[in-house]
Amino acid sequence: MNRGFTLLELLITLVVLALLLSWAAPSYQSVTESSKMKRLAAELHGIVLLGKSQAVLRRERLWAHVIMPGVSSADGQWKIELTDNETPGSGDVLQIIDGVGFRELVVEVGYASNQISFDDVHGRPSSGNIKFHPIARADQKLKLISHTQSARVRVCSDSDNNEIFYGFALCNE
Repeated sequence: MNRGFTLLELLITLVVLALLLSWAAPSYQSVTESSKMKRLAAELHGIVLLGKSQAVLRRERLWAHVIMPGVSSADGQWKIELTDNETPGSGDVLQIIDGVGFRELVVEVGYASNQISFDDVHGRPSSGNIKFHPIARADQKLKLISHTQSARVRVCSDSDNNEIFYGFALCNE
């Protein structure tokens, strides 16, 4: 007696597997996208907090230089360097965020001269923002905001229709 699978049984199995994969693939993409957004938010927030604390600890002015080819990037060809020199690419580098791990996310910089400066007395960052969102979901923006006067730094959902994205509060609250 021959044991094995018939061609019909194999085809049915393949159809069922294809249906399961087509159902699971968008869910997997959404999870990885959400993970990238949360990780970038945490890293941006972390480098600004590090800049504030290191400026006070060292008692010297520090800069976080956003280095990218234009005002925005979606291909991961950007980086942020926290340094002790006003000129990008010079001085001692204290911390780096590399955009390679954040491909498929659009990053837009809203700081003068694409840099965040931290004063040497209170560590206050310059005012500005960095917006970021998945390429396919321009309506789901997160924004890192810093204010010089209050020295406040936060990440929030930048939504026109008051939606909360990735667990971050609205920027206008």
